[in-house]
Amino acid sequence: MPTHIDEAVKIILSKDSKLREITPIIYALPEKMPEGWTDLRRMRYLDHDLSAGRNIKRWLWRDYSPELILQQRPFDKYEDQSEIFTGIRHPLERWWSGIKDFMYFLPYYSWWTNEAIMAQWPHFHRATLRLHDIMEEVKPQHLIKIDGGIDQRLCNFARKHRLLFYGTLPHEKHIRHRRPDIMKMEKIGERQLKQWLLKNPDYQKKLDDYLEPDWQYWNKVEDQE
Repeated sequence: MPTHIDEAVKIILSKDSKLREITPIIYALPEKMPEGWTDLRRMRYLDHDLSAGRNIKRWLWRDYSPELILQQRPFDKYEDQSEIFTGIRHPLERWWSGIKDFMYFLPYYSWWTNEAIMAQWPHFHRATLRLHDIMEEVKPQHLIKIDGGIDQRLCNFARKHRLLFYGTLPHEKHIRHRRPDIMKMEKIGERQLKQWLLKNPDYQKKLDDYLEPDWQYWNKVEDQE
């Protein structure tokens, strides 16, 4: 009888798997702005996994409407062609966060010894997708640095561009960050994978080469106040 790990591997390797989907996720603000506001600006948001998207969407749902408009390809079919903003996170930090998210999906150590899975290295699912592969299709006008100062930075951005922003940025922790057992599993897995990479430098080089295009975006925002 297949184990849950066998089933997880089967899903990962399935031809029908959407784990590595690269469709851009663009949310447009509602056409009808809140009553009483006449000078608000219309804008769109490009969501990258593990780049504060969970909290940014909570901000937009809270201050505008739960009816954000999810645009689908072709994006130029929409009347709304307003400017787009997106978050940019440190590429390597984001990738490791994605790998830990993948460990949550496939919770056993040394999965990187599975040749079939490692044929996908270093991109396994949406959370390890580099920004470059989305940004080549969608070219946002505004890049926002994602780090510990994101709350004030987004507040400043909203004020500058006439967007609604009440109070502070809403925060919702992923279950991964609320469960000590999951965090312990991730920490052990991360340590073991880093040790494995030291012994397998070819895979480290593949990772470095894969992330190389993303550094251009980080270099643009690294010194952003």
